[in-house]
Order: sequence, then structure tokens, then C-alpha cells
Amino acid sequence: MKVLITGAGGFLGQHLIHHLLQKDCKIYNLGNAKIKNSTYFCLNDAADKKAINNAVSKIQPDYLLHLAGTADTSDISNCFAVNTFFGSYLLEALKNSGLDSHTKVMMIGSASEYGLISQDQLPISENLPPKPFNLYGISKLAQTQIALSWHKPKRSLVVVRPFTIIGPGMPNHLAIGNFLQQIQSISDNGILKTGNLNTARDFIDVFDAAHLIWKLINNENSYGEVINLCRGKSVPIIDIVNYMLEFSGKEIQLITEKERTRANDMKLHYGDNRKLLNLIGNYKFTSWRTTLRQTMQNHD
Repeated sequence: MKVLITGAGGFLGQHLIHHLLQKDCKIYNLGNAKIKNSTYFCLNDAADKKAINNAVSKIQPDYLLHLAGTADTSDISNCFAVNTFFGSYLLEALKNSGLDSHTKVMMIGSASEYGLISQDQLPISENLPPKPFNLYGISKLAQTQIALSWHKPKRSLVVVRPFTIIGPGMPNHLAIGNFLQQIQSISDNGILKTGNLNTARDFIDVFDAAHLIWKLINNENSYGEVINLCRGKSVPIIDIVNYMLEFSGKEIQLITEKERTRANDMKLHYGDNRKLLNLIGNYKFTSWRTTLRQTMQNHD
């Protein structure tokens, strides 16, 4: 089976490649850097339709996993080029190559598409009308809407909205990844700089995420649907930090910095995963403590 992945060099992409290799898949990477265990197709510009069409035509993928995205919203043109139009060009390329009714497609959205959530809207269901408040969420929602408009009965496409994915290799721009980096840089004692710790989020293990993504893209009942990728539970950030400090065995003092706090920082945020479980059946999610323990052990 030939699997074309965008964003293959990212946190989730690397774990997906590892998972798919165990399924005897042939991995193709469309991006701006070579990735181990994949065949590379160069794409330096997400708006390069010719390169995208050429790659899709040559690969003839059985699966397309579109993970590419950017959280950098300083350049609005680039934000929409990567988070919105890149996906539409991939779908267009499938149609141009006569693969639109052959290739199974997954578009990776974001829980940010839902926007600001009040406590009475929890848990966040896929039926909740999205109202993103930042450019990242807006651009990802636009991709979702384009993807759903492309879907037809003979086209196999599913959109997933991951909540907070954690695990080995998570990037430093994520709060937990940043805390880990700080903790690992401290020898025996020191200071951990944090933002608001009085919040709770829905964390899902990256290995679970990779496993569930593969199950969903191969489930015909998921096609044409938007599905939350989450555990359906919230974990207080302070519990996460305290566990990491305890596991490190170091004497570390917590300091909250105002510049690390975010505007519109919701106190409680977690998804409804009943739709996910109805599609895949019962699933034993990895506990957040196990994920953090494995992450800190692998980071040493």
C-alpha cells in the first residue's frame, strides 16, 4: 500500500510513519525535507500546483494523509497557503490524476476550529457549530469545509480534529513540550517558568493518535465525517507539571510569567469522543502518566 504524507517530518508525522511501516506500507513524503524511511518528493512551496500534481501522478497513492500545517499566523498569506489551499490543491491533483475515487484521504484539522467554548458546551461535540477566533482555527476550518465539499459517495475522505497530542518528540512550542525542555535543561535545582496552570485540557497519546488515524481512514463509515480525536477527559495542567517535576527528581521552583499567559485561555476544554468510539469500538487509551513517563525517559 502506498501512503502519501504531507507534514511527515512533524511530531505526529514521524509517529505515523513508524506505525505505517509496521503495516508494510510504502511511505512517500511530500514536503521540503527528506525524512527517514520514506521516498522524498520535494515541495518548497505549498502553492506549487505543478509539483503537487507531478508527485500525485507519479506516486498514485492508495492513501493520502494531509498533516501539513503551520501555527505561525504572523504571515496571513502563508498561513492560508499551508493550512487551507495546500489541501485543496492535493484534492485537485487526485481528481486530475483520476484517483479521486481510488485514494483514501484524511485531512487533519484542529480542535481550534471550535473556537471559544463555554462550560455549558462541554464536552465539545462535532455537532457544535465552529466559531474559531484566531487565524489558525479559521484557516483550518476553511480546509475542513473545502474537504467536505469535495467529498462524494465514491470519494473516501474523512476529517479528524485532534485535541492536544502529547508524547516523545513533541515540539517545544507546545506548553508541555516547553516545560519538558526547561526541566531537562536543569541539572539538579532551578526554576520552571510557566503560564497559567489553572486550566485543564484533553490530552491524547501520540501513539494512540497514529493508531486511531489508521483505523478511521480504513473505516468506510467515517467517510464524509468530521471526527474528534480525543480521550474525552480533561487533565489539569498543574497535575501534568507536578508529575513531571516528581518524575525528574529535581528541586524545581515554579514561577508564573505574565508573558506566558494567553488571552482567551479557556479554563476547561475537552472533547466528546463518542462518535470516534462508535466507529472504532472500545479502545483503551494510554494514560497521560504513562505518556509523560515514556516521553521523559526517551528525552534523556
